[in-house]
Amino acid sequence: MPMSPEDPVSPEMAAVLAMFAPAAPGLAQVPADRCAETLGLTGVTVSALTRGRSLELIWHAPADTLGAALEDLQYTLGEGPSLECAHHNRAVLEPDLARTPETRWPVFLPDALHVGAGAFFAFSLRIGAIQLGVFAGYRTRPGALGPQQYRDALAFTDSATYLLLGGVPAAGGRRDPLADLAALHRAEVHQATGMLSVRLRISLDEALLAIRTEAFSSGRPLLEVARDVIARRETPDVPSAD
Repeated sequence: MPMSPEDPVSPEMAAVLAMFAPAAPGLAQVPADRCAETLGLTGVTVSALTRGRSLELIWHAPADTLGAALEDLQYTLGEGPSLECAHHNRAVLEPDLARTPETRWPVFLPDALHVGAGAFFAFSLRIGAIQLGVFAGYRTRPGALGPQQYRDALAFTDSATYLLLGGVPAAGGRRDPLADLAALHRAEVHQATGMLSVRLRISLDEALLAIRTEAFSSGRPLLEVARDVIARRETPDVPSAD
Protein backbone atom coordinates (compact mmCIF):
# COMPACT_ATOMS: atom_id res chain seq x y z
CA MET A 1 0.00 0.00 0.00
CA PRO A 2 1.52 3.39 -0.95
CA MET A 3 2.37 5.71 1.91
CA SER A 4 1.36 9.36 2.00
CA PRO A 5 3.92 11.95 3.20
CA GLU A 6 1.73 12.54 6.24
CA ASP A 7 1.58 8.89 7.24
CA PRO A 8 3.53 8.44 10.51
CA VAL A 9 4.30 4.77 9.84
CA SER A 10 7.38 3.89 7.80
CA PRO A 11 7.01 1.86 4.58
CA GLU A 12 8.95 -0.97 6.23
CA MET A 13 6.56 -1.14 9.18
CA ALA A 14 3.57 -0.79 6.85
CA ALA A 15 4.77 -3.96 5.12
CA VAL A 16 5.01 -5.74 8.48
CA LEU A 17 1.53 -4.59 9.51
CA ALA A 18 0.12 -5.81 6.19
CA MET A 19 0.91 -9.34 7.39
CA PHE A 20 -1.90 -9.00 9.96
CA ALA A 21 -4.33 -10.22 7.31
CA PRO A 22 -7.82 -11.34 8.41
CA ALA A 23 -7.24 -14.81 6.99
CA ALA A 24 -3.77 -15.27 8.53
CA PRO A 25 -3.34 -17.20 11.80
CA GLY A 26 -2.35 -14.23 13.92
CA LEU A 27 1.18 -13.48 15.03
CA ALA A 28 2.47 -16.76 13.61
CA GLN A 29 2.43 -15.17 10.15
CA VAL A 30 4.46 -12.12 11.23
CA PRO A 31 8.23 -12.78 11.36
CA ALA A 32 9.50 -11.37 14.65
CA ASP A 33 13.00 -10.93 13.25
CA ARG A 34 11.66 -8.73 10.45
CA CYS A 35 9.72 -6.62 12.94
CA ALA A 36 12.86 -6.26 15.06
CA GLU A 37 14.94 -5.22 12.05
CA THR A 38 12.36 -2.59 11.09
CA LEU A 39 12.55 -1.11 14.58
CA GLY A 40 16.35 -1.24 14.73
CA LEU A 41 16.23 -3.79 17.55
CA THR A 42 18.02 -7.07 18.16
CA GLY A 43 14.81 -8.92 19.01
CA VAL A 44 11.14 -8.44 19.89
CA THR A 45 8.59 -10.45 21.87
CA VAL A 46 4.90 -10.43 22.70
CA SER A 47 3.73 -11.72 26.08
CA ALA A 48 0.12 -12.12 27.17
CA LEU A 49 -1.00 -11.18 30.68
CA THR A 50 -2.67 -14.05 32.55
CA ARG A 51 -5.36 -13.83 35.20
CA GLY A 52 -2.63 -14.34 37.78
CA ARG A 53 -0.90 -11.17 36.49
CA SER A 54 2.09 -13.07 35.14
CA LEU A 55 3.30 -12.80 31.53
CA GLU A 56 3.25 -15.71 29.09
CA LEU A 57 5.62 -15.46 26.13
CA ILE A 58 3.55 -16.20 23.01
CA TRP A 59 5.63 -14.77 20.13
CA HIS A 60 9.29 -14.31 19.29
CA ALA A 61 11.73 -15.33 16.55
CA PRO A 62 12.66 -19.02 16.88
CA ALA A 63 16.36 -18.14 16.80
CA ASP A 64 16.00 -15.36 19.38
CA THR A 65 17.11 -17.22 22.49
CA LEU A 66 18.16 -14.00 24.24
CA GLY A 67 14.72 -12.42 23.93
CA ALA A 68 13.11 -15.53 25.43
CA ALA A 69 15.78 -15.64 28.15
CA LEU A 70 15.09 -12.02 29.17
CA GLU A 71 11.36 -12.73 29.51
CA ASP A 72 12.10 -15.94 31.44
CA LEU A 73 14.39 -14.01 33.79
CA GLN A 74 11.57 -11.61 34.62
CA TYR A 75 9.13 -14.48 35.15
CA THR A 76 11.60 -16.20 37.47
CA LEU A 77 12.71 -13.11 39.40
CA GLY A 78 9.38 -11.31 39.53
CA GLU A 79 10.75 -7.96 38.33
CA GLY A 80 11.88 -6.21 35.16
CA PRO A 81 10.69 -3.80 32.46
CA SER A 82 8.04 -6.05 30.89
CA LEU A 83 6.45 -6.72 34.28
CA GLU A 84 6.60 -3.05 35.22
CA CYS A 85 4.94 -2.17 31.93
CA ALA A 86 2.20 -4.74 32.50
CA HIS A 87 1.51 -3.89 36.12
CA HIS A 88 1.56 -0.10 35.69
CA ASN A 89 -0.04 -0.08 32.23
CA ARG A 90 2.55 2.24 30.68
CA ALA A 91 5.54 2.10 28.35
CA VAL A 92 8.97 1.46 29.86
CA LEU A 93 11.88 2.78 27.79
CA GLU A 94 15.41 2.01 28.98
CA PRO A 95 17.97 2.91 26.26
CA ASP A 96 20.96 2.00 28.42
CA LEU A 97 20.50 -0.72 31.03
CA ALA A 98 24.03 -0.17 32.33
CA ARG A 99 22.99 3.35 33.40
CA THR A 100 19.62 2.33 34.86
CA PRO A 101 19.59 2.82 38.65
CA GLU A 102 20.28 -0.51 40.36
CA THR A 103 17.43 0.11 42.80
CA ARG A 104 14.86 -0.09 40.01
CA TRP A 105 15.31 -3.81 39.29
CA PRO A 106 18.06 -4.89 41.70
CA VAL A 107 17.90 -8.58 40.82
CA PHE A 108 16.98 -8.42 37.13
CA LEU A 109 19.48 -5.78 35.99
CA PRO A 110 22.73 -7.65 36.77
CA ASP A 111 21.44 -10.81 35.10
CA ALA A 112 20.14 -8.92 32.04
CA LEU A 113 23.48 -7.20 31.57
CA HIS A 114 25.30 -10.49 32.10
CA VAL A 115 23.41 -12.25 29.28
CA GLY A 116 24.09 -9.36 26.90
CA ALA A 117 21.14 -6.93 26.98
CA GLY A 118 22.08 -3.28 26.46
CA ALA A 119 18.68 -1.59 26.04
CA PHE A 120 15.07 -2.63 26.65
CA PHE A 121 11.73 -1.19 25.56
CA ALA A 122 8.27 -2.41 26.64
CA PHE A 123 4.88 -1.23 25.36
CA SER A 124 1.53 -2.01 26.93
CA LEU A 125 -0.99 -3.95 24.86
CA ARG A 126 -4.13 -2.33 26.16
CA ILE A 127 -7.48 -0.79 25.38
CA GLY A 128 -8.18 1.89 27.98
CA ALA A 129 -7.73 0.25 31.38
CA ILE A 130 -7.90 -3.27 29.91
CA GLN A 131 -4.38 -4.72 29.94
CA LEU A 132 -3.77 -7.65 27.59
CA GLY A 133 -0.01 -8.03 27.56
CA VAL A 134 3.30 -6.48 26.54
CA PHE A 135 5.17 -5.92 23.30
CA ALA A 136 8.87 -5.74 24.15
CA GLY A 137 12.12 -5.23 22.28
CA TYR A 138 15.77 -5.19 23.22
CA ARG A 139 19.18 -4.31 21.85
CA THR A 140 22.51 -5.87 22.74
CA ARG A 141 23.99 -2.37 22.64
CA PRO A 142 22.69 0.82 24.29
CA GLY A 143 20.66 3.19 22.16
CA ALA A 144 17.35 5.01 22.24
CA LEU A 145 14.53 4.51 19.76
CA GLY A 146 14.48 7.18 17.08
CA PRO A 147 11.24 9.17 16.52
CA GLN A 148 10.26 7.03 13.52
CA GLN A 149 11.12 3.80 15.32
CA TYR A 150 9.01 4.91 18.27
CA ARG A 151 6.02 5.65 16.01
CA ASP A 152 6.47 2.30 14.28
CA ALA A 153 6.60 0.51 17.64
CA LEU A 154 3.33 2.14 18.70
CA ALA A 155 1.72 1.16 15.39
CA PHE A 156 2.78 -2.46 15.87
CA THR A 157 1.55 -2.36 19.48
CA ASP A 158 -1.89 -1.19 18.33
CA SER A 159 -2.13 -3.99 15.75
CA ALA A 160 -0.99 -6.66 18.21
CA THR A 161 -3.53 -5.39 20.76
CA TYR A 162 -6.34 -5.66 18.23
CA LEU A 163 -5.22 -9.20 17.41
CA LEU A 164 -5.25 -10.27 21.07
CA LEU A 165 -8.70 -8.74 21.57
CA GLY A 166 -10.09 -10.65 18.63
CA GLY A 167 -8.30 -13.90 19.34
CA VAL A 168 -5.99 -15.84 17.06
CA PRO A 169 -7.67 -17.31 13.95
CA ALA A 170 -7.25 -21.07 13.63
CA ALA A 171 -8.70 -23.98 11.69
CA GLY A 172 -12.33 -24.44 12.66
CA GLY A 173 -12.75 -20.94 14.11
CA ARG A 174 -11.11 -18.36 16.30
CA ARG A 175 -9.49 -19.04 19.64
CA ASP A 176 -7.84 -17.13 22.46
CA PRO A 177 -4.10 -17.89 22.67
CA LEU A 178 -4.32 -17.91 26.46
CA ALA A 179 -6.77 -20.82 26.32
CA ASP A 180 -4.31 -23.06 24.48
CA LEU A 181 -1.86 -24.04 27.20
CA ALA A 182 0.15 -26.32 24.93
CA ALA A 183 1.11 -23.33 22.79
CA LEU A 184 2.47 -21.32 25.70
CA HIS A 185 6.21 -20.91 26.06
CA ARG A 186 6.15 -22.07 29.67
CA ALA A 187 3.68 -24.95 29.35
CA GLU A 188 6.15 -27.28 31.06
CA VAL A 189 6.42 -24.88 34.00
CA HIS A 190 2.65 -25.06 34.48
CA GLN A 191 2.74 -28.86 34.18
CA ALA A 192 5.54 -29.09 36.74
CA THR A 193 3.67 -26.72 39.07
CA GLY A 194 0.60 -28.95 39.03
CA MET A 195 2.65 -32.12 39.57
CA LEU A 196 4.60 -30.59 42.46
CA SER A 197 1.39 -29.29 44.03
CA VAL A 198 -0.07 -32.80 44.08
CA ARG A 199 3.22 -34.43 45.11
CA LEU A 200 3.76 -32.16 48.13
CA ARG A 201 0.10 -31.40 48.85
CA ILE A 202 0.65 -27.65 48.59
CA SER A 203 -1.12 -24.89 46.68
CA LEU A 204 -0.28 -24.10 43.08
CA ASP A 205 1.14 -20.73 44.16
CA GLU A 206 3.44 -22.45 46.67
CA ALA A 207 4.52 -25.00 44.07
CA LEU A 208 5.34 -22.33 41.50
CA LEU A 209 7.25 -20.34 44.11
CA ALA A 210 9.29 -23.45 44.96
CA ILE A 211 10.22 -23.97 41.29
CA ARG A 212 11.10 -20.31 40.76
CA THR A 213 13.15 -20.24 43.98
CA GLU A 214 15.10 -23.33 42.92
CA ALA A 215 15.84 -21.81 39.52
CA PHE A 216 17.00 -18.53 41.06
CA SER A 217 19.09 -20.08 43.85
CA SER A 218 20.78 -22.61 41.56
CA GLY A 219 21.27 -20.25 38.63
CA ARG A 220 19.57 -22.74 36.30
CA PRO A 221 16.96 -21.91 33.62
CA LEU A 222 13.38 -22.13 34.81
CA LEU A 223 12.46 -24.65 32.11
CA GLU A 224 15.32 -26.94 33.14
CA VAL A 225 14.07 -27.09 36.73
CA ALA A 226 10.50 -27.69 35.51
CA ARG A 227 11.62 -30.58 33.30
CA ASP A 228 13.46 -32.17 36.21
CA VAL A 229 10.30 -31.95 38.31
CA ILE A 230 8.22 -33.52 35.53
CA ALA A 231 10.78 -36.33 35.11
CA ARG A 232 10.88 -36.79 38.91
CA ARG A 233 14.60 -36.08 38.95
CA GLU A 234 14.05 -33.29 41.46
CA THR A 235 11.58 -32.11 44.10
CA PRO A 236 12.34 -28.50 45.08
CA ASP A 237 11.98 -27.52 48.71
CA VAL A 238 9.05 -25.33 49.69
CA PRO A 239 10.43 -21.88 50.71
CA SER A 240 10.09 -21.10 54.40
CA ALA A 241 7.52 -18.51 55.39
CA ASP A 242 10.04 -16.96 57.80
